[in-house]
Formats: sequence, structure tokens, C-alpha cells
Amino acid sequence: MDSLSLIRARLGHSTLTKRQQLVPRMSNVSTLSCESCQLGKHIHSSFPSNVSQRASSPFALVHYDIWGPSRIKSNLGFQYFVTFINDYSNVLGYF
Repeated sequence: MDSLSLIRARLGHSTLTKRQQLVPRMSNVSTLSCESCQLGKHIHSSFPSNVSQRASSPFALVHYDIWGPSRIKSNLGFQYFVTFINDYSNVLGYF
């Protein structure tokens, strides 16, 4: 990663104006290609607010989310966590 990209990443992918104010040597830079910034500007469709069709039986459809590592470990020493939601009953389980 070149130094200008590294500075941009460390500044939280701030706007060009903010970068130029914070880092004077970047005042002559007019653009900086950054994949994260470009993806962040993409427009996406939102999820529907209501669902017209639910799963017809328990565990036919299970939604899950995995996240981590957490800076703070659980009592058992885990840093990654997973949640499950049964679409049929809308019951949440986590591990």
C-alpha cells in the first residue's frame, strides 16, 4: 500500500477536502482511487419492511450472522460469535 493510500485508510476514508486540511502534503492530490470509498458510494436496494412469505416448517430456513474477532473474550475465551434465527418461529439462538 502506498503512503497516500495508507494515510487515507488511517483517516477513515475521509473526503478529499478533509484530507487536505489534515495532511497539508496531500493538498496537491486531486483524486485517489480507493475501492472501499467507491463501494461505499454505491446505491443499494433496501430490504423489504414486511415479508410476504415465511418458511412453512421449522428449520426450513435459518438466517445466521457470524462476527468477530471481539477485542474482549467471552468467559469461555471465545472471540467469534454466531447468531441463528429460525425463519418459521422467528426465534433467536446464539453461540
